[in-house]
Amino acid sequence: MLNYKNYNPATKEILVKQIYHTAIEALLLFLISAIFFGAIIMGVVVSLSIQYGMKNYIGYLIVKLVLVELVPFILALVVSFRTGLRVGAKTAIMKVNNELNSLEKYNIDFVKYLFMPRALGNMIGFTSLVFLFSIIMVLSGYVFLFLMIGMDFDIFLSTIINAASLKDIIIFFIKSSIFGFIIVTIPSYDALMMKKRYFEIPVTLSKMISALFVAILILEVISLIIQLI
Repeated sequence: MLNYKNYNPATKEILVKQIYHTAIEALLLFLISAIFFGAIIMGVVVSLSIQYGMKNYIGYLIVKLVLVELVPFILALVVSFRTGLRVGAKTAIMKVNNELNSLEKYNIDFVKYLFMPRALGNMIGFTSLVFLFSIIMVLSGYVFLFLMIGMDFDIFLSTIINAASLKDIIIFFIKSSIFGFIIVTIPSYDALMMKKRYFEIPVTLSKMISALFVAILILEVISLIIQLI
């Protein structure tokens, strides 16, 4: 998947389109959501921290709970409905219309031509989206903290940096990449396994959502376990 020799101009175009659809097409909506989401979550974290005498753990809660766990998980669910269903529907329609058979007829490998660029594009796009979402959310959260308790930006930034470990950073990026991969993989597989009937498409799409939700939930649980180790 990461070997550049596997990509020709056609597959590179599919890869770029996938990155655009995942990370750029609805970027404004995600950024606006990050602003409001950041203010709300930071408000809850700070309020609970102050209420229960855990003010010194604000940075820890923001990094461990919000950035590493909550943000990738929520975005994975949202992107699953946008990107996962779109990829699954396209693949299902191609199968029903015998377009996949046409690819085989001309010795075009579906995995190399469509799946790999879509999967890699979604991994790059989703990870970039989560990273940018996290930055905007933290900045909007700081504004809320400044208005609420008058925290200086230097203190806030050092609090976040000191709370973040190398393990957190690695988990953040690996987890986001895996989410991006399964969001494309599961719908593609389900679409390939379906029967060649148009009325099977809605049923298959429903199965895709259920499978994606379970897979994302399992990965989230694994991530939490790793954090506790």
